[in-house]
Amino acid sequence: MNIVDGDSHFMEPLDLYERYIDPALRDRAVKVVHDPVSGRRALLCDNRALKLRDIDEVLGLLSGYGQKEEGANMASFDRYTAYSEQWQDMDARVRFLDAEEIEFQVIYPSLGIIWEGELEDPILADALCRAYNRWAFELVAGNRGRLFPAAHISLRNSELAIAELNRVAKLGCRTAFVSAAPINGRSFGHPDYDHVWAAAQDLDISIGLHLVSHRNYTGSAWHKDPKPGMMYFSMNLIQDPRQALTTMVIDGVFERFPRLRVATVEAMVGWVGEWLERIDYRYSYMGHTSQMKRPAAEYFARNIWVSADPEEKMFKYIVQFAGDDKFFIGSDYPHAEGFVHPVAKAREQLAMLPASSIEKILCKNGRDFYRI
Repeated sequence: MNIVDGDSHFMEPLDLYERYIDPALRDRAVKVVHDPVSGRRALLCDNRALKLRDIDEVLGLLSGYGQKEEGANMASFDRYTAYSEQWQDMDARVRFLDAEEIEFQVIYPSLGIIWEGELEDPILADALCRAYNRWAFELVAGNRGRLFPAAHISLRNSELAIAELNRVAKLGCRTAFVSAAPINGRSFGHPDYDHVWAAAQDLDISIGLHLVSHRNYTGSAWHKDPKPGMMYFSMNLIQDPRQALTTMVIDGVFERFPRLRVATVEAMVGWVGEWLERIDYRYSYMGHTSQMKRPAAEYFARNIWVSADPEEKMFKYIVQFAGDDKFFIGSDYPHAEGFVHPVAKAREQLAMLPASSIEKILCKNGRDFYRI
């Protein structure tokens, strides 16, 4: 059925950035080091330790696919699976897809969702993105018909972002990963970003707004725990793609760029019903305070897609409310929070819907968004 997994991840080799970054910036690249005093590992970016509770615990979370189903939890995930070279075996990944009846897989970074929120230098951020993109497109070269990397694009400098979009477009890029984190308090509808959205539209590259770890996450003022746990992952980070998308709607991005395709990735679907109702209700009497020219439902129908968790119990009801054209599923493979047997679980959750709707969600919608 040409099923699309619209949200999976690489588990990058930990020396990727040192090997692929421009030589002049190699000393500042993302890298794993050992603290000579404590003996513990640390993840550095620009020669500063990233503010992680425990790098090995985080790496276990990024590569512990299936371990929660075996009864493990965040404290007991295997901390060393991330060091395995198996993650760079793309033929093995294709065999996983075959076993799960998945034809196409879109792959986002793992390390990139960690460093993105803690780096401010636009030159270094762009260099890290280019290093990752070089590696990713090189790695999948033998499986280009099945595996599609989401190119990492940093918004910290629009000219650099546009240059990288043009470069990866020549490599066959279908979509760009954009961090769903605010930069210097600017809406994603700020004029500074218009040239980036214009380039993505003209190149026919879709934009995946994926959550990342960052210090100013939505709701951070409520919960300043230095070691984030359930609150951080359940209520804080997941809001950012929704917030980023909303700024694009309210600040008129889809009016200025009517062919731009944007999706929220790894932010579930249950919020969509409330969001459509809330925005359109406010638009009815506050629309003059926005740059919208039509209700949010019209932008949703034309410009917006949403990646769903296969196990969401609200999924089928949101489809009934909002229609079956704009949702697709993601496995989140190989992250520990990912979904084992995603296609079978999606079919189970959506069983009450017409077969034609299930086919759209599993196949057509993801292909429409990613142009696969």
